[in-house]
Amino acid sequence: MTTTTEVATGGAPVPRVATRAAAVRAPHVVVTPPVGSLEALAVAVDEVVGLQRKIDALTAARTVAVEGARLAGLAVHRGLVDDEAARLADASPTRRVELAHRAVVAELACALRVRESVADGLLRDAEVLCHRAGSVLDGLSRGEFSYAHASIVARAVADLDPQAAVDVVAACVGRAGSTTVGAFRRLVRRAREQVHPEPLGQRHEKAVAKRGVWVDQGEDGMAWLSALLPATSAHAICDRLTTSARDARHRGDARTVAQLRADVLVDLALATPDGRAGDDGAGGLCEVASLADVARRVTPRVHVTVPVLTLLGGDDAAHLDGHGPIDPDTARRLTASAPSLRRILTHPETGAVLSVGRESYAVPADLRAWLTVRDETCRFPGCTVPARRCDVDHTDSWADGGATGTDNLAHLCRKHHVLKHQTAWGVEHLPDGVLSWTSPTGVVYLTQPGTRPAPDHDLGPPEPPPPDWIDPAEIYGLVSVTRRSRV
Repeated sequence: MTTTTEVATGGAPVPRVATRAAAVRAPHVVVTPPVGSLEALAVAVDEVVGLQRKIDALTAARTVAVEGARLAGLAVHRGLVDDEAARLADASPTRRVELAHRAVVAELACALRVRESVADGLLRDAEVLCHRAGSVLDGLSRGEFSYAHASIVARAVADLDPQAAVDVVAACVGRAGSTTVGAFRRLVRRAREQVHPEPLGQRHEKAVAKRGVWVDQGEDGMAWLSALLPATSAHAICDRLTTSARDARHRGDARTVAQLRADVLVDLALATPDGRAGDDGAGGLCEVASLADVARRVTPRVHVTVPVLTLLGGDDAAHLDGHGPIDPDTARRLTASAPSLRRILTHPETGAVLSVGRESYAVPADLRAWLTVRDETCRFPGCTVPARRCDVDHTDSWADGGATGTDNLAHLCRKHHVLKHQTAWGVEHLPDGVLSWTSPTGVVYLTQPGTRPAPDHDLGPPEPPPPDWIDPAEIYGLVSVTRRSRV
């Protein structure tokens, strides 16, 4: 027997949803007038954080409930499949389970009013978190990090064998509560790469076959254009668009860099063979047809860390700035065509780059290059502006005796550089490149430097000196917020 629920014109099930809505009506919102003190600000921020922790904990409870729905669907999968359908007469048990899963996905999607792809993701994440990443689910239930962090781990370990999954979870779960989502994704990607049984080159070859371009409708006559590309190509395209946009700004163009990036993309894609911008239907959006010409003169740049042994034919993964691991063949191909390379010298025991001392205020090119390697991004908590677009700041000012060395220099984007010098935010340089930021309300945040090159004693037997022509490219790290505490 089949039961039905009345559906309104918009497709929403009326009785059950109305009942649920009545049970969770938001209370009358009362906003307390602000009190002019930092203590009041601190209390308000703490309240936001406390509520967010409760929200995160509720997503853990939802995850357990979703897994319950998945298991219930498996238990009654015969009731979810139409046995009288002619095509199912000879269907295998696996096929029937797959169809039952689709039915559960559709049920959950309709109940939550989300796309089926979203519902399917919730189901798959729930299975992994409940059975293969319990410590992640526990942390989520305590409100230590967001569901986005938990989902990153779930999707990273879903195709790994049990021990490899345990290793990835153990390497990353302790950082989830103190790292932004973007930085955590890079951290998990690197941890996964270290234990994945299939070589990255083989996986990349399979992944390239899935490349494509899609359009999703936006609002007010706009749309989203998305592309799935090899990481090196995507970053090179973004660099060309950004460099072209900044060049146009320097020439006096009044459009923002973001607007110019979009317009350069349109010009490049729609320019006709004679070099003129085609009819893009944008109603005059692309005012300067020469943007395409400017962009074609730009040589896109990507920054890649390549271990010396990989250049010599080894199979260690290289690292693409802003992305993470790339396969050795791609790294060697990029290195062979690179217009310039740079060797990074490190301490033989710790792997730390040696300081150049306090000879001048100006930062020497080699030191600046390594700082870019160490920091990767602006070192303010949560900021992801690439280091190559940031200022190099003396943590303790030169005028007050601060040295021009690795233990007193860090990258700050222009916005956070101004914030450091012109607001009540403070920063202290701790050992090992860690920065300790103190907010005006007294909250302390630590940001970690990037992953250092491995010390010699972790590399096994001593290596022969590399040939003179080898000069490894830049190495990039990871910025993360690691602690939030009141001082």
